[in-house]
Amino acid sequence: MKRMLASIATATLALGGLVATATPASAHTPDIDVDCENLTVELWAYADAGQHSWWHSEKHGKKHGSDDKKNTVTVTVNGEVEIDETFGKSFKRSVELDPTKANDWTVEVDAWDNDAYDLDKSGTTEPCAAPSPTPTPDPEPEREIETAFYVYPKLDPEELAAWDNSGKQWLVTTRDGSEFWETLPDLPGSYFDAEEFPFDPENVPQEVCEGWGVQQDTVGIHEGFDWSDFLHITYHPDRKQGGPYFQDLKKARHDELSKYLPACAEEPPGTPEAPEPVTPPTPSFIDECFAESSVVHPETELATYTDEWNADKTEVTVTASAAEGVQFAEGAETSWTFTFSDKICDEPVTPELPKVEDLCGTENDDVRVPKNTDEVTYETTSTGIVATPAEGYVFDELPTEYTAHENGTALYTVPEGTFTDEPCATEEPAAELIPGEIGAVCDAESPYLVYEVSLPEGVEAEGDNPLTVTFINPDGDDHVTANLPLEGRLLWPGASAEEPLQWPGWEQLDDGSYVETDGNFAWTRDGVQVEFRVNPDYSTVVNYPPASEDCADAPSDVRQAAAQTVVDVPEDGAEVAAEEDELAVTGATVGVATAVALLLIAGGVTLFIVRRRLQQS
Repeated sequence: MKRMLASIATATLALGGLVATATPASAHTPDIDVDCENLTVELWAYADAGQHSWWHSEKHGKKHGSDDKKNTVTVTVNGEVEIDETFGKSFKRSVELDPTKANDWTVEVDAWDNDAYDLDKSGTTEPCAAPSPTPTPDPEPEREIETAFYVYPKLDPEELAAWDNSGKQWLVTTRDGSEFWETLPDLPGSYFDAEEFPFDPENVPQEVCEGWGVQQDTVGIHEGFDWSDFLHITYHPDRKQGGPYFQDLKKARHDELSKYLPACAEEPPGTPEAPEPVTPPTPSFIDECFAESSVVHPETELATYTDEWNADKTEVTVTASAAEGVQFAEGAETSWTFTFSDKICDEPVTPELPKVEDLCGTENDDVRVPKNTDEVTYETTSTGIVATPAEGYVFDELPTEYTAHENGTALYTVPEGTFTDEPCATEEPAAELIPGEIGAVCDAESPYLVYEVSLPEGVEAEGDNPLTVTFINPDGDDHVTANLPLEGRLLWPGASAEEPLQWPGWEQLDDGSYVETDGNFAWTRDGVQVEFRVNPDYSTVVNYPPASEDCADAPSDVRQAAAQTVVDVPEDGAEVAAEEDELAVTGATVGVATAVALLLIAGGVTLFIVRRRLQQS
């Protein structure tokens, strides 16, 4: 029996020991009380910043006084944060809820000493049942809401302003409503006691700027409430001590006092020094033919500029206004008026290059001056050929042979080494090409150059077609035909012997009619030079006299047949038709004077009969 009782006692003690071991050691006690009208949060026995937690030290390596030793509580109702504060050992606050609707709420507690004591709890209230219509209770008088502004020294100046970092608080002033101050209230406030206040707001010591905070409390004013009972508030970790505490605290906020005191600025405001007078930079004006008239304002922080234009945008007045803190010097120019010239740009033009002929010896070297145009005129001087642009024109890019002058002209000089000045052989007389009958004829109303040249006796040609015939263009590219026999005929440049018929200086339109033109080798109708060359070393020039116009225009019957309509015909068209029978239509060669008379206008044809220096066998 004794042995049985001993066993029972031993088992009982072991079971008691297990129960004792399972008892939680935590003292953190959250209490959330919620109904359709109020949400009350009461937190007890939490670790405050002065306690040392072995768990916190092990996990975070923090020592007493670290920045994160603060418990925080956040209350959210219907998505709006109603409470977001730090606390020490305890916290108690109520939030009014709308009893006529469902309210979603969340309470979050973050314990600094151990995550195991954190809390995250939420729920939704149901609307309260409508009160019984009878009896109707007298409505409670609506509570007034007021907000107070307190200042206090922080317990730890290095920490941020907070309830659990606040020393003795002084009430400065109050006002109706729930709006917090964003700037310092007007002093003296309704409860401001200058004699009791710990510092002069007009002359704030540096330690106040760095070590003081502000608490603003919004409270409900209940029956018997008097602010004189709350002139000072003292924080204590144990809520049963310190205070006094508001019965109906709606919300609170803590800030650094330096936020509200201009004297706590990094550079305290003082009497600003008078700025040194300056002269505003002058604007510039763009008055160029290639750009729109405009004003360029200077890049400066001293002033701003405004433009005032006249109606036709030909004149502008620019005015400078001093920037903030800037003073213009006395007599400084601050307004400028400019009239634009409305320039028209000169059209760019490029002068032509003279044509250079380098033959043996020096007497036959030649530089042909370009023909004057409406844009450029050319003049031969002792230093070279001067090109001058006409009014409204300007030289743009010049060929390298030209040198630009300041007056806008350009000088052409023959590049060094152009003329070789190789002497012509004089041992024996040069063997010349022997001209036969050379001229122009019309065959079936198409103009031809008919020619006959021969080599001196004893000289043999290199091949059957050694001759090159060149129509020399004084203002452009020459017309060159090579590999010709020493005797034959050559269709005149710009002419056609097949349909549609063409003539130099004439152009056929789409309707078949002909009109005169500056193109289609028109330059061959006005005194053309023709050169005959067989590998020349020397040349002679023969000038043919002027002759009357014939076979230079389209015959009137050809024009009518091609156009099938009546077109304008030059006055000499009848003479051309009348003399048509006189033109050689058999292909026979005519005399030189007769051919020129039939073909060329306003001057004779100049023919070069080019000969070569040949050794007679």
